[in-house]
Amino acid sequence: MHSPDDTLERQRERYADELRARFAEYKRWAMANWPVQEQALTDAAFIAAERELELITGAMLHPGRQTGAVPAGGRQQAQFEDVTPAPWP
Repeated sequence: MHSPDDTLERQRERYADELRARFAEYKRWAMANWPVQEQALTDAAFIAAERELELITGAMLHPGRQTGAVPAGGRQQAQFEDVTPAPWP
């Protein structure tokens, strides 16, 4: 299945890609075959599962990876914005 020269990181990335693709196919099938005509199954029904998938393919699959890494754009936004006004002098 994997060649001996594959790095562990590459194997993990392939696994994550395959898991995401299978989940996307499962989601398409579930929505297309949903039997309750009065209430359509939408993307919103899968939000929690998608968050769990991100956890599995991110932090759990890559233990020790720094989670606060700068995104591809090169700029990292602050998690919180200070909106407290400065005191009067």
